[in-house]
Order: sequence, then C-alpha cells, then structure tokens
Amino acid sequence: MKRLVVKQDGEQEVTVEVLASSIVAISEGIKKLRAGRLNDKALMLLIQNACPATGTPPSRPAQKEIRAVLDGMAALEATYLKKAPSK
Repeated sequence: MKRLVVKQDGEQEVTVEVLASSIVAISEGIKKLRAGRLNDKALMLLIQNACPATGTPPSRPAQKEIRAVLDGMAALEATYLKKAPSK
C-alpha cells in the first residue's frame, strides 16, 4: 500500500494520519463553538468586527461570507475523510 505524505517547510513531513486528526479537530471545534451560548449572529458580528477592512474601498467580510466559511470548516470531516471503521 502506498503511503501518502504531505511535505511542509521543505524538510518536515506531515503524515495522512496527522492531517486527518487535524481535520477532525477543526470540524469538532467549529461545531462546539456554534453549539455554545453565543448564537450565530453574535459569532458573525464578532468575527466581522475582528477582521481588518481590506480592498478598495476598504470593507469587512459580509456575514454571509463568514457563515459560508464556518459551514465549510464544520463540514471538513464529512467532505474529506472516510468514516472510521466500526469496531
């Protein structure tokens, strides 16, 4: 079986297992954040106000864009990882 390796910083290698566990951690972290006491509107406003204004004319990301990023981060595990084998 061929072992896949992601190269990082030229010398260091990141194994698929490390990458997969990082994807799971990101997905679970976002899900926990969104299940917390702050509702989505509060999270969107906090993130929006923390982002620097960029572009010409300078503007902050729209709440719709922020929601799409959070949705994407929460879906990383389902999108990129196979289900863990049953024990």
